[in-house]
Parts: sequence; structure tokens; C-alpha cells
Amino acid sequence: MKISDVAKQLGLTPKTIRFYEDQGLITPKRADSGSWFSKGKNRVFRQEDLSRLDFVKKARELDFSIKEIQSILEHYDQGPSCGCGARGKVDELLKRKLKEVRELQHGLKNLEERLIEIRSNNAAIASRFDNAPNEPHGEFLIADYILPLSDGESKND
Repeated sequence: MKISDVAKQLGLTPKTIRFYEDQGLITPKRADSGSWFSKGKNRVFRQEDLSRLDFVKKARELDFSIKEIQSILEHYDQGPSCGCGARGKVDELLKRKLKEVRELQHGLKNLEERLIEIRSNNAAIASRFDNAPNEPHGEFLIADYILPLSDGESKND
């Protein structure tokens, strides 16, 4: 099977497959051809290579790094033939990813709250300008647009 066929079957690009090969995630055999020019250049993808590529694709969709995938595949290759030697490593990485996602969610929630507060501040600033079209006393800085209201000010001023 040609690399373009494998790419099409798995929804990858040939360039991505070559990258995974360069990273040692797959090692397709090289076919000898009759031409001196292409001798040993043609990849021969076995079912094992397709399975590994499919695993790598799915792991990348879960945001696993290349190093993490390499680690899983090392455990897989060094473990028993059932492949169950990698199960613990996969679970460990899934647990870590889940923790990262939860931390990101928490950070995004905090960011959302800050953005809502700042929008309220901007509405209060706009309201002040509507009521007093002349430039306010003192210096007004663009940074005021992204600062929360001070404790002494109310959102309805």
C-alpha cells in the first residue's frame, strides 16, 4: 500500500505520516524495487503500521504530545504480546490530561468572569461620557477600558 493510500484511508497527510516515521512512531518496511533510483525507498505498510498510525492519530486528537505517544508505544513494544503493558501508561496520561483540562476550565471560568466585569466597567464609562460629553477632568487612559471598577464606584454610576 502506498503512503498516499494509507494517508487517505486514515485521514492523514503523507507529510504527517513521514513525520511520524521520522519520530520513530512507525517503522514501515522498505521495499526493494528494480530501479537503482528508488531502491529501498518505497514504504510497505503492514496492518501493524496502520494500527499504530491510527493509534497515533487518535492520541494526537486527545492532545497527547509526540513524547507521550513515544512513551506509550515503548511500553506497548516492551510489554507482553497482548499489548496490555501500555494500558497503565495510557491510564496515567489520561488522568494527567483530565487534570489539565479541568485546570484549563477553571482558568477559563475565571477569565470569563473578569471579561464580564470589564464589559460592565466599559458600559459604566460609556454612560459617564453620555451624561457629560466634555472630556472628563484628569487624564483618561486607554487602560481604564480594561480595568475593573474601583471599590468606591458602583456599576450604575
